[in-house]
Amino acid sequence: MSGVAAPLFYVSPTQINFQMPGEGEVVVSTGAGSSAPYDPYTATPAAWYAAGIFTLDASGCGQGAVLNVAAGGGLSLNSSANSASPGDWISVYGNGIADIIAPPIGVPAPSTPLWTSETNGVVEFDFQDGLSVVGAAWTGLAPGYVGLDQSNVQIPVSVREGCAVPLQFAYSGTSEAITQPVTIAIRQGGGTCVDPPAAGYGQIVWQKAVNTTDVNVVTETDTMTASLQASPGQQAPPTPVYSDGCPGNICEESLQSSLTLFGPACPVPGYRSLGAGTVTIQGPGIDPAQAPAVPFQQGQLSGLSVYQATLPAGTVQAGNFTVAASGGADVGAFQATLQVGADIQIQTPLAGDSVFYSCTPLTIDWTGGDPKSWVTVSLIQQLPSVYGGYEGVNFAFQTPTANGTLTIPPPVLTACGATPPLPLTISIEVDPDPSEIVAFPASGLSLGGQATWRYIHTFQAGLFM
Repeated sequence: MSGVAAPLFYVSPTQINFQMPGEGEVVVSTGAGSSAPYDPYTATPAAWYAAGIFTLDASGCGQGAVLNVAAGGGLSLNSSANSASPGDWISVYGNGIADIIAPPIGVPAPSTPLWTSETNGVVEFDFQDGLSVVGAAWTGLAPGYVGLDQSNVQIPVSVREGCAVPLQFAYSGTSEAITQPVTIAIRQGGGTCVDPPAAGYGQIVWQKAVNTTDVNVVTETDTMTASLQASPGQQAPPTPVYSDGCPGNICEESLQSSLTLFGPACPVPGYRSLGAGTVTIQGPGIDPAQAPAVPFQQGQLSGLSVYQATLPAGTVQAGNFTVAASGGADVGAFQATLQVGADIQIQTPLAGDSVFYSCTPLTIDWTGGDPKSWVTVSLIQQLPSVYGGYEGVNFAFQTPTANGTLTIPPPVLTACGATPPLPLTISIEVDPDPSEIVAFPASGLSLGGQATWRYIHTFQAGLFM
């Protein structure tokens, strides 16, 4: 590759496994001649940056290749019989995590000096179930090994205990790129792991999503989704909090991006979907109809399902909507009736328009809507990402629907008046006030359930930078 011989690990008539020396073109040479040059970075940028955490059985799923670090520095393999304690340190091993210029090809990484990642301090590990996120204290090449990445991480004291706590690696907390979920064992004080009791929670969402392209092509998708999920130690999601102005009174930029998932989608022990028998829906213009169970993937967590009905455009509107379950092996019979509020009618032309030109604030006006609801406007500046999707700066502003208008100042990073404008997605979401969300009980749902509604309007526009 680029004139450097790459170490070979496996060769067959149809496959070659080798260690990537670095950026550049790949040429395969045999007795029959040499192949045409191939540059994987320009051809598949997302694959070039692909990251993954190793697993003990080399399948990519299951128990992660993780070592517990004792107070005295001793190392031991994390396993169901040897849990790490909340607050302890662990070493996580994988590939594609460290962003460094490697030592000479095929040469083990030295211990002095350590080969430290250029992104050390900004890579993060997400412990699911409460979304505990912690930055790696050190990331680099594992000393004594070839092409092996190591991250030293302190387990959050708030993380749940269990025998299969999901662990994922993400870049900079932006979720631009996130690995498959591997599992580790965690128990206070260490020793043999113990799973907390499984808890079940249900969420029903009636949603209308309308997208308008820059050439004013409008598409609408109406759905009802009933998600009944259970996992060890699960907790009900927090109640939404809305405020007039910036969510949480924070107006600064926050990086957002499309989600690029690396590695296989993995089932995680203890995470499962609950069966509630036959689920039927009814509402204005809807004769009783069945909502089938369909496969559902939560990020990289696979093996789940939800009850979901795709409805004709215009179905989700103001009125009473009901979801009823006959009861099944996991969840007993229940009925949830929800008063869906009215949608807003947006008066400001947004699709295809370039906003914030000459630093002019953006004012969005609308009419109608449920007075007991909130409007959230989010702006996502679309920039190319090396991970294969896009990334951008997100600005979110909220106001009560009854206000009928919202003015958004120009992003502080905008170089006003520059051209050409970059692609921009304007998302306008209408949600009920938390007091309007309906709770429903059902046997098998220890955390209960909630029914809510949502309108989402997205416009493809342009942002002057």
